[in-house]
Amino acid sequence: MNIFIYEPIDLERPAFRLLQLLRGKGPAIECMLYQAYLDGTDTVPYDALSYTWGGTDKTSTVIVNGKTFDVTENLHSALQHLRSEDIDRVLWVDAICIDQDNERERGHQVQQMCKIYSQAEEVIVWLGQATEETDILMDSLRRLEEHGLMYGHRYWDLAQWTTSWLSDLRGLGFEPYKGLDLILRRPWFRRVWILQEIANAKKASVWCGTKSVRAHNFALAPSLIGIKPERHCQAVLDIMPGRLREESWWSENRDLYNLLLKFSESEASDPRDKVYALLGISSDTWSANSLRPDYTKGLQEVIRDTSLFLFGPSDVSYETMPELLEDLTSRNATSFLEVVRTSDIRGVEHFLVRRGLEVPLSEDMIKCAVENEKSGIDILRLFLQKRRGEVEVTEAVVKAAGKNVKSGKDIIILLLQQCDNEVQMIKRFINALQATSVGGSEAVVKLLLDKDNAKGRIFASALYAAEAGGHKTAVKLLLIYSADANTKSGLYSDALYKASARGHEAVVKLLLDNGAEVNAKDRWYSDALYKASARGHEAVVKLLLDKGADANTKGGLYGNALYAASARGHGAVVKLLLDNGAEVDAKDGWYGNALQAALAGGHKAVVTLLRDKGVVM
Repeated sequence: MNIFIYEPIDLERPAFRLLQLLRGKGPAIECMLYQAYLDGTDTVPYDALSYTWGGTDKTSTVIVNGKTFDVTENLHSALQHLRSEDIDRVLWVDAICIDQDNERERGHQVQQMCKIYSQAEEVIVWLGQATEETDILMDSLRRLEEHGLMYGHRYWDLAQWTTSWLSDLRGLGFEPYKGLDLILRRPWFRRVWILQEIANAKKASVWCGTKSVRAHNFALAPSLIGIKPERHCQAVLDIMPGRLREESWWSENRDLYNLLLKFSESEASDPRDKVYALLGISSDTWSANSLRPDYTKGLQEVIRDTSLFLFGPSDVSYETMPELLEDLTSRNATSFLEVVRTSDIRGVEHFLVRRGLEVPLSEDMIKCAVENEKSGIDILRLFLQKRRGEVEVTEAVVKAAGKNVKSGKDIIILLLQQCDNEVQMIKRFINALQATSVGGSEAVVKLLLDKDNAKGRIFASALYAAEAGGHKTAVKLLLIYSADANTKSGLYSDALYKASARGHEAVVKLLLDNGAEVNAKDRWYSDALYKASARGHEAVVKLLLDKGADANTKGGLYGNALYAASARGHGAVVKLLLDNGAEVDAKDGWYGNALQAALAGGHKAVVTLLRDKGVVM
């Protein structure tokens, strides 16, 4: 018998071939193959087969138009099980209906596959030969299906389905569980082409051996029986016609990026098909001419076109399809970052809805948003509206907002309103205040002092934070806008200790000019002069002395300022204190007087200075 040879189909129209599976029984399978048109009015009703080839070795044979045609063993088995003894059956089967050796025809037919499957009366999912366990499962699902039809299953919720099926499963042991696990491991669930085949089906049935059930009932089986499929497998169940498809992610996110992400583990003998097989179900590629299935293109060109479509022009390149798929999440985050940095609110909102759900709102992302001079405030409001829990107000974010000349003040105020932890909030905002414009700083300070009904407490925290960072502008503004704080002088003095200890000369001057008591004691009975002297802050010591600080006040670990400066070898401070009346022979601390402390520390210059002033042991 002669080998079958294809006749060309009309590539200028939506032509395709249909396979008439002739009735019969026995080992020989006979078919007729003929051309039809998807836009034709006389096209006969047909079913479309969804299956796996089961390898590339064509070890079985069927008769097509009276001539031999080699097929894989799995396809031969499917045709045997689907053949009727009484009537012919019209099918679309890719391995027979497409001339697989004709690249132009393959590309043409792949572009038609969405319509081929959506216009089929039914999509038949062939999962392969049965086992005892799969037969038990399929019989149980069939009984559940019949029970549901009897009692109006359309209105059942998942609990009702579960109750009904569990009652049927009693006495069957673990066999149904084993059967479902075996079925979900079948190669069909990993084949990339089945995705558009089942997703485009208006009606589908699932076959395993001679048993079959409706796809919408099969898709519920894992939830009903308590099995959690692998992520990829569950995504396939989600797109089967029926309840899951209507309620799952499928109804919301079907753009190419999300499809590639969900089905990156799908298998294809041709790596180009990892993209081509998804184009017919993607919601955003219908107008992308560069992504039309074209098998005359090499793999590198397909990868480049896909990357360009998803992320725009870039220097990033990939050698293999897995490299691109593994980098999707990272590239998507980078793309979103650039959109947030440069786009307007509409662009950000569009990206967020389409592909932004997978992208975490990192500190860098929020910084880019608040730096966006054109739309920063609107983008921030959008983030807060959609994903408030991910927007963390950090010092870096506030500093970034401060660089926004156009709307920095409004952004900072909006950020401040999101803070729940008062103490942390104040530290972050005061530390960042120096990076903002003066107008922005004033607005933030006002908001700090107006926040809640605890003005004194807020002021104290803010002043301490400002002083700790040496932020002259922040301190100045706090002093200006807090004139009615009841505990002002006490707070100022406490801040003075800290500013003096840290050597913040400008802050010390501001505090003194605004009423801080120069000789006030802290809880350790030391004062600002002692703290500045012990740390060797010459300019601060001079400022304090000029403002009337008492050079001989007792207190602190070392007893007095002169002793503290001498013990630590701060010669310039020692000279200032001596020139301002410090008692040279005062006995304090562990070593007696200042000279003994300097000797103990090995500070020769200070020892000489003290002896020149007449200090003796």
